[in-house]
Amino acid sequence: MNDIVELLREKIKGASSYDDACEITVRELRRLVRKFDWVGIYMRQGDELVLAAWDGPEATQHVRISVGQGICGLAARTGETVIVGDVNADTRYLACFPQTRSEIVVPIYAGDKVIGEIDIDSDTPDAFTDDDRKLLEYVARLLGDSA
Repeated sequence: MNDIVELLREKIKGASSYDDACEITVRELRRLVRKFDWVGIYMRQGDELVLAAWDGPEATQHVRISVGQGICGLAARTGETVIVGDVNADTRYLACFPQTRSEIVVPIYAGDKVIGEIDIDSDTPDAFTDDDRKLLEYVARLLGDSA
């Protein structure tokens, strides 16, 4: 995990813009962690989350999500990381891809305000560990500090 953290820290620091930092982050997370099948970053605009960057086999139809709607909206509303081990058993889940089995959403803070979030889907049930949560919360802090 330390290698991934160091690589992402350097790449985010070296990004030419915040948009570039987001693009680098989604690409590198998906490349470096095999079980991360779809990686997206949503940025908060008023009462909506707007997809800013993504990497995966296909685009999602959920490019705008209301704060409070679905797992992403819940994380934005509460400001807390949300892990769902079985999306098919969670009524809050907004289905993006039929093969998705688990999801983690990590808020990005600038100061004490949620400005966005990292959203990751996995085709593996119960894919996300405490180490994944720690890694993604650290990456979210890097992005928040760069905003």
